[in-house]
Amino acid sequence: MMSSQAWLATAILLAALVAFTWSRVRPDVIAMAVVVGLSLTGVVTAAGALAGFSDPTVVTIAALYVVSAGLERTGIAVLAADWLVRAAGPSERTLIVILMALAGIFSAFMNIIGAMAMLLPVTLAVCRRASIRPSRLLLPLAIGARLGGALTLIGKPSNLIVSSLLVQAGQAPLSFFAFFPVGASLLAIGIVFMVLIGHRLLPARPLAAITPTGAPRLTLRETYRLPERMFRLHVAAGSPLVGRSLAETSLGTAFGITILAIDRGRHRVHGPSPAERLRPGDRMMVEARPEDVARLRDTTAVEVESYGGAESDLLEAEEVGLVEVVIAPRSDLAGSSPRQLEFRQRYGLTVVAIWRQGQPRRTWLADLPLQYGDALLLQGPRDRIHALRQDPNFISLDEPPTPRRSRMAPAVLAVVTLTVLPTTQITAVSVAALLAAGIVVLGGCVRAEEVFQAIDWRTVVVTGGLMPLGIALYQTGAAATLAGRLVPPGSLPVIALGAVLLVAFVIGHFIPSVPATIVVAPIALSAATALGVPPGPFLITVASATSVTLLTPISHPVSLMVMGPGGYRPGDYARLGAPLAVLLGATLLAVVSLVWRV
Repeated sequence: MMSSQAWLATAILLAALVAFTWSRVRPDVIAMAVVVGLSLTGVVTAAGALAGFSDPTVVTIAALYVVSAGLERTGIAVLAADWLVRAAGPSERTLIVILMALAGIFSAFMNIIGAMAMLLPVTLAVCRRASIRPSRLLLPLAIGARLGGALTLIGKPSNLIVSSLLVQAGQAPLSFFAFFPVGASLLAIGIVFMVLIGHRLLPARPLAAITPTGAPRLTLRETYRLPERMFRLHVAAGSPLVGRSLAETSLGTAFGITILAIDRGRHRVHGPSPAERLRPGDRMMVEARPEDVARLRDTTAVEVESYGGAESDLLEAEEVGLVEVVIAPRSDLAGSSPRQLEFRQRYGLTVVAIWRQGQPRRTWLADLPLQYGDALLLQGPRDRIHALRQDPNFISLDEPPTPRRSRMAPAVLAVVTLTVLPTTQITAVSVAALLAAGIVVLGGCVRAEEVFQAIDWRTVVVTGGLMPLGIALYQTGAAATLAGRLVPPGSLPVIALGAVLLVAFVIGHFIPSVPATIVVAPIALSAATALGVPPGPFLITVASATSVTLLTPISHPVSLMVMGPGGYRPGDYARLGAPLAVLLGATLLAVVSLVWRV
């Protein structure tokens, strides 16, 4: 029989799982609700409910984000990647091997999202040079980054979380390279699968100005098929639009029209603000559906002067240009529309089109909520485009931000510190991570004002808020009861390990990796304790299982990052991910069983 506290802990667990699966509430809000719930119900004391935020794991995760930002800002990975892919030549299979290996190695020592943010523009540049469609390389790149997170203790937060739980249970923490046998096997098998079988399951969709070898090269405006939706409208002298601001005309809200520029004689206003007032004789260069333009012409004194596209210098000229970006995983922009964000006023750029699930959306964009995985085509002054490339809310797909190459030495020293110190038993991983973070800040790799921007505070809050729940599940006996239902007494350890892996794999497809690990790890720990076997291999399996949840784009932010640039659809992930996930799951089970003799 479970105690009342065990029942309460289980109820809070189930409520959190439902909230995570529902996806309508932010993960950090759910984590804080768990903290309040644990305290109010008396499952843990108030101090115990907040203890997760003082756990060394939380400090380590925050410090690692700073170190990762230092590597990203100095451009070390970009230089290495650019040199290697140039040496690889135009062979698609060779590029898959090199890119997956690069992504895996970088993800072992820095944040996975940071590694992808650096390699994504590099990979797209390679696609342009070699005339390879991005959809042939981007998903393998994302898979390599995810598998690389299982190479070291600092590869991803899940690894640090299970190590911390071992310490809480009175066990020794995991060593820096405890995950290496698993991670190296997963990465190697993943690369071999992609080269022999997986590349045949990848789609071949054009995007980002990429065309097959021998075909005419498409520009961004042609790739997004912008000429089909571009018109020039003449505001007659007697038009009721004269004297009204663009916001007052309701051209966007009533007709779905995006105004790209206004011609006034020899003067052109690019990306006019909503406060811009129309004058007699203005010629508006707009993006809209033909039927909406016809409706506007029938209801307002406006003349449609041309169909099928405006001048070639409208979108790209000396002073204005186009840039293609994706929303960064740590951004708060997803879920809001350009109008809600006041995008044009905030960034000085116009959202010309959005690429979503393999198709361009070019009209009625103002009220369209942005989604992770969207590729945004933006147009505006080139100085604004340059500023946007430095904005942490976006990842530019045409080129990485200007690197601080003079600061590479401190970044390398930080990586050496982070790698060597924990293996020599001189200091704990948390202290080594703080020291490495201090090196990149004092060394100028990351400016002081950029430190807080570099940290993914949602992950920090989720980890700190949910860790007391994991400990409560273990200490109240709730995890032991759940483990008993999952793994009957007397089961073979390898059967128990397989059951734990299956549960972690299934849950990991519905909720983020950090909550999934915190939920499943106490159950795995209890199962190992009940069977009288070392718990380390069970917890390594739980943490590593979050790397092989490949069936959906929502299973990890890096999978969403490539969705827009690669033109992927949800079915692409399932078609490639299903056989690969089964193979990787079997590999994970076999390696853990053989190495740790489970």
